[in-house]
Parts: sequence; structure tokens; C-alpha cells
Amino acid sequence: MADFTYEIEDIGLARQGLKRMDWVRERMPVLRGIKEDFTRTKPFDGLRIGICLHVEAKTGVWLEALTAGGAQIAITGSPGTAQDEVAAALVAEYGIQVFAKKSETYEQHLDYAARVLATGPNLVADNGADIHMLALTNPDFSTAKSKIIGATEETTTGGFRLREEVTGHVFPTIIINDSRTKRIIENRYGVGQSVVDGIMRCSNLLIGGRRTTVVGYGYCGQGIARTLRGLGAHITIVDIDPISRLEAHTEGYQTADLEQALPPSDFVITVTGRPNALNRDHLALLKDNAVLCNAGMFETEIDLPGLRELSVESNQIMPDIRQFKLENGKTVYLLGEANSINLSAGDGNPIEIMDLGLSLQCLSLAHIAMNSRSLPAGPQNVPVEIQNDVAVRTLRAWTRS
Repeated sequence: MADFTYEIEDIGLARQGLKRMDWVRERMPVLRGIKEDFTRTKPFDGLRIGICLHVEAKTGVWLEALTAGGAQIAITGSPGTAQDEVAAALVAEYGIQVFAKKSETYEQHLDYAARVLATGPNLVADNGADIHMLALTNPDFSTAKSKIIGATEETTTGGFRLREEVTGHVFPTIIINDSRTKRIIENRYGVGQSVVDGIMRCSNLLIGGRRTTVVGYGYCGQGIARTLRGLGAHITIVDIDPISRLEAHTEGYQTADLEQALPPSDFVITVTGRPNALNRDHLALLKDNAVLCNAGMFETEIDLPGLRELSVESNQIMPDIRQFKLENGKTVYLLGEANSINLSAGDGNPIEIMDLGLSLQCLSLAHIAMNSRSLPAGPQNVPVEIQNDVAVRTLRAWTRS
């Protein structure tokens, strides 16, 4: 490919990345079956797919299925979540254009998203709507936008952005997170486990007995709270939606506003899909030695500029723990630089869970490739038949002896 470019940490890590993918592939039977189908049907023959989704081993197995279906691919990930060895394997062994590094900043991430869009994709698989925002709001990408026949969006955050910040949609976008299949299984059970796993890996702190505030009680927040409670945490739920707060109360959790919840909390976890869920004034309320992390899509859920303004000193004391000494004499600790804690400090959602989630992506992209002209422009749900198909395949795989 004459225009083949990439930017990764070290191409020499490819062999290590292949080993990680080998471990994952054996535990993703649904994707393996879809790959066999795609090998026969070639739904993406002649099409380019531009992707913004965490560059890690499970994603790599997903890309195998897409390339088996005929796709040419360019991909970037998110700050702090890339597995550099997998990025190397995708370039060296699969000829995929990868723009991703574990060490990338948010500004680099946006540049990498622009580079993916500049490859001229016909389909987009987005994660937080960054490629969408470039294509739909930046006139510099008008030519690239004209080539896109449809897209998927993985997250709650991206769905919010596409519905609230964009007018004049010109191609269909299937919001994977709107599907019951993803919300109930991946968000509740997968995110719940992986977020708590990330916190425990990087901090080595006891969960039991700790006063913990979960900010946001959607399906992800429900899963996180459930997992924490199973480990003995004392949990308070904060949510601006009165029905969600009522649901949390009925589930047996304490509920409160941030102003009441934050001062006594040992752990604070944001999972809202919204920027500045914790603003400067909220951060000033944190107790001495509080541990803070984000389980949402972007670091912007926590007002990091505000946290720095409140601080007189900042120190990286462990790979995923940054200490902030505040002007009020307190010290707080930020995990994973406020990137998604389950991937920045762990390996993300469990393999079997992502077998389901990425299968939804596969079949949704194939649906768009075959039906883009008949689909309405703008955000829409995963077709029910695809949700049911993936649920049936997954249950069959999980219950097979």
C-alpha cells in the first residue's frame, strides 16, 4: 500500500503482541464464528474502515474478523489504554495502519483520530465520537466525510455527543451502547468487574469497609457498585437523575448529592459520560488521602485543570498513581491519570464480555455496509435481530460443556 503509514511505540514488540492475541482468541468463540462467516461473505470487500477503539488484544481479534471480511483498516485508540505490543503486532503481521501508544496524550489522541480519518474510510467505528466530530464539524475533512457511508459508536459518551452537539447528520450511525445486549451484559457485568480490577491492580488497597462514592448510576455505574458491594465497600450513589437515584436507593445504596457524598469518601469513581462531573469546587471537598479515578470514556469527567490549580505539588509516586498536595493541606491520589481505569491500569473488560460486545460491532458494521442507502442518517439503535443473534450465539458459547 503506497500510503501505508503508522505511529506506534516499538515495532519490535510484535511477537509479544501476537502471544497476547493467541490467549484472547481462544476465548472468543463468537468472534471466531463471525470471522468464518465473513471469510465466505466478504461484506467489506473494497471498503476501508476507520476505527477509534482501544488498541488491545481483544480488539486485535476483532480486527482479524474485519480483515477476513475484506476490510482495509486504520485504527487509533484512547490515551493511556493502548497495549504497545498489540499495536506492533497489528502493523507487522496484519498490515493495519495503527496510530496509538500507551503514552499518548489527549492532544496526540485527537491528532491520531485525524490521521485515521485522513485515510479516507468508508465506514467508521468510533469510541467517544472523536472521528465523528472531526468529520461532521470540521470543514477541513469535508472530502473525507463524503466518503463515509455509515458508522458505529461504542459508548454512552459518544451517543451523548452525537445527539447533543451535532446537527446535519449525513450518514447513519448505529450506537452500540444503546443495545440491551451491551448495556445489560457488557456494561453491568464486564465494566463492573474490570473497573474494580483496575483499581485493585494499581493501588493494592483493601476495598472492604471503604466508604466509596460512585458518580453516575447508569448500567456501568450499577455494575461497579454491585462489584464493590460484593467486596464489602460502603457505597454512596450520586446521580442527577431522580429515577436513577430512586433505583439506587431501592437496591440498598445510600444516595446523596456530591457536596454530601465527597467529604467522607475514601474512594471516588466517576462514570457519567459527561465532562466535569467533578469540577474544581467538588475536588476541594475531597478528604485527606482520598483516592480518585475515572471509569468513563474521557479524562474530562474530572476537572484536571481545576485539580492542578488547587494543588501546590504533584508527584508520580507509582506508575498509575499521581499524588496531589492541595493548598488546603490535604493530599489526594489520582489513578491512571483519569483515563479509563479498567484499561489504563488493567486489561479492560473480560475477554468473554468483549467477545459479545465486538460481535455487535462486527454485525452492525456489516449491516451498514449492505444497507447504508436505506438507513436514515444520524444516531440509531442496533437492529433487534442483530442483538438477538449475538445473544443467542453468546449463550450457546457460554453454556457449551
